[in-house]
Amino acid sequence: AKDQAVKPIVVASFGSKVHARAIGILQDAGCTVREIPSGTSAWTPVLIEDYAPSADAWIGTFPGIGLPQSVLARAERTRLIVSQIIGTEFIDVEAATALGILVAHGAMAENFDGMAEAGVLLIAALRKQLMLKAAMMAEGGWKPPQPGMMVSGATIGLIGFGRIGRGVARRLGGWDARLLASDPHATDADASPLGVQLVSLDHLLEQSDVIVLMVPLTDGTRNLIDAAAIARMKPGAQLVCIGRGGCVDEGALLAALDDGRLSGAALDVWNTEPPAADDPLRRHPKVIATGHVIGHSEELYARIPAVAAENLLLGLRGEMPLHVRNPEVVPMWRRRMATLVDQAGEKA
Repeated sequence: AKDQAVKPIVVASFGSKVHARAIGILQDAGCTVREIPSGTSAWTPVLIEDYAPSADAWIGTFPGIGLPQSVLARAERTRLIVSQIIGTEFIDVEAATALGILVAHGAMAENFDGMAEAGVLLIAALRKQLMLKAAMMAEGGWKPPQPGMMVSGATIGLIGFGRIGRGVARRLGGWDARLLASDPHATDADASPLGVQLVSLDHLLEQSDVIVLMVPLTDGTRNLIDAAAIARMKPGAQLVCIGRGGCVDEGALLAALDDGRLSGAALDVWNTEPPAADDPLRRHPKVIATGHVIGHSEELYARIPAVAAENLLLGLRGEMPLHVRNPEVVPMWRRRMATLVDQAGEKA
């Protein structure tokens, strides 16, 4: 029991070798790290019993399997779960919260700032017809018939006004654009200093020349931009999606691009990742398509493993991690931690 207290057991499952560097940091700090076998496609009863009851903590994105309630219910020793990225949709956060398990994530500045930079980049690229102009040169042509439009004077609609949305607004502050935002959690105190007007979603859809979607995937945001939403948008409007795949009805988007209702889109996140090789949105002439990487940087990749490991080590010690996804659970989490410490003491 004393050895377990010194060497907590951490269960890991990463989809990226860059992110998996956190394992070495945790091992150097005295953790025993058990990795889920690569390619695991489902949680079986045997797999759950092998990993869950002994897990003091979990780290990773658990590609293909996630962390569902069925696993967490058997994780009697678990103190916390760490996602090294911002997203936590692969974790049943509601179940974790009900059990008193803290969920930490990778909400470091390099992540939010990188995505805000990317948001402005894509707005400008769509307005300036960057992809069309570059394609003309690559194909031996010269000047395309559509010169593009200015960001200055345009109305930019920000769906989601969290740290990324506010970062986009700050960066557009000198561009002489009209900025609208729709977010049920935002206040005028958040928006007014940045020159942003808070409006309803319908008003934003109707008024915006470019709409930037920056929301997590929830039951309320799934297919938020569907055929009905697109019908409310201005003819020729443009869409940027840098939040989560699933928030856009890709079939409706494709139809709107093909019939000219929308003049362009930039997609970094997809309903299925990666999308099929023959997905028409991948190479559509009106689409800037990237693979959930548009805001990533060397600076971010250097920080992710260290922040993830620090989040986990802090939580194991009963200290508050750097970035917490479900802060409402903190009182219950502290009680859970105290109970687990007492139980460990009794066994010792």
